Amino acid sequence: MGELETCLGVLFKRKGKNVMTETEFMLTVSFDYRWFTPREAQTLLDISVKRGLLVRTEEFLRPNFDIKDVEASLSFRPSKEVLSGDKEEVSLFAQLIQLISDKGKLKKRDAVARVNRTQERLGVDVEVAAVLVARDLGADVGPFLEPVRKEILAR
Repeated sequence: MGELETCLGVLFKRKGKNVMTETEFMLTVSFDYRWFTPREAQTLLDISVKRGLLVRTEEFLRPNFDIKDVEASLSFRPSKEVLSGDKEEVSLFAQLIQLISDKGKLKKRDAVARVNRTQERLGVDVEVAAVLVARDLGADVGPFLEPVRKEILAR
């Protein structure tokens, strides 16, 4: 588990919540814990959503991984390195969200909300829902089928 996942896991665990609003996220990161400036907190949020580690719904942010698996010392403080998320590999889910937002001319927030609605309606994995939404928008999802299958089977 990377430092970004640890950072997010610690954030949610210390707050004792599974979801939080964007405002609460920003205030907690910048003012409560004093990990980053408000601008850096926004960068942290953007990178986390882009990499698929946080799922943004219409009202809340929620981790897209099990925060119970995160272990860190009480003195944990993330380094500024976590803010250079572009150097890290972009998750499959984030790639699918980018495809959906580009093809459907949607904001990423709207693309994620649409995927979440599809996931809830069909009861499938989030990556499968993202492939279905992308396909419905006319995107070529062929290159994503095998990686999605592998990711799901790896769980």
